[in-house]
Amino acid sequence: VYVQFFSGALIGVKLRKEDIIGLKTMVLPGVVQVLSMFALNLIFGLLMHYMAGLDIPTAFFSSAPAGMQDMALIAADYGANPLYVSIIQMLRVVFIVSFMPTFYKMIVAKNGRMAPQHHEEKQPAQVSKKESSVPKPARLLLTILVAFAGGSLFRFLKIKSGALIGAIAATAILSIFTNLAYFPITIKTGTQICAGAYVGAQLKRETLSLLPGLIGPIMIMLVGMFVFVYVFGLIMQKVSHLDLLTSLLISTPGGMQEMSLMAQDFDCDAPKVVVMHILRIMIVIFLFPPMIGFLETVLP
Repeated sequence: VYVQFFSGALIGVKLRKEDIIGLKTMVLPGVVQVLSMFALNLIFGLLMHYMAGLDIPTAFFSSAPAGMQDMALIAADYGANPLYVSIIQMLRVVFIVSFMPTFYKMIVAKNGRMAPQHHEEKQPAQVSKKESSVPKPARLLLTILVAFAGGSLFRFLKIKSGALIGAIAATAILSIFTNLAYFPITIKTGTQICAGAYVGAQLKRETLSLLPGLIGPIMIMLVGMFVFVYVFGLIMQKVSHLDLLTSLLISTPGGMQEMSLMAQDFDCDAPKVVVMHILRIMIVIFLFPPMIGFLETVLP
């Protein structure tokens, strides 16, 4: 939860009024992302069911591009195996965090279109405003308190990924309407270390004993991930004015926290990456479970 607070603050302080106005250009990329998510779930789910032998609910919840905890909790209500869903979803996130950055570099190197640099225009978020006379330590403390307050409020309201989304929203408001938001980029490294430790800690010894029976579904998911991200990343780039690397990050079905940190690390258009992944998670949580329930009734 605390890592989500800090991750949200890192993103929120970079959001500016022009970023919000620019979201109107993301309608078509949003449609592409939604269609690509349905394609991913349908194709991977069918492969896991017919080729790897998983039952329909477990196969489709395992391939749904959302958070591990969300899908595991919902899966149990639909008769799926929540343990299998958790393992496959967890390995998807571990795989994305561990290997996808190298894949991104290979793709953009092959296409000869590296992401444009945003340092001068994006950092710090208050560059277009008059520098505040408030000392930086006081502004940092205020930013942290605002992030914690926003994240805690969203968690209290039981909003999915509330700690992260609330922290982003609260610090973004502070950044957009005042010149007091401040979060040094050096904190990003510590946040990434803690996020990586959290993901790695999900791998338990008892989890490893179940892996041999899930080799088929896991291989389908891992191999398919490369193809999916590459194809829809290129499509995303064609239908938008985004650079290739930002398009690849938007098309990657990883955790919102992990993807937002990657976007900052690669110096992409982090605000758009965050907004698109918030859209992805909301759609998956609300629309995919009834769709999977319907597929269970019609598929042999």
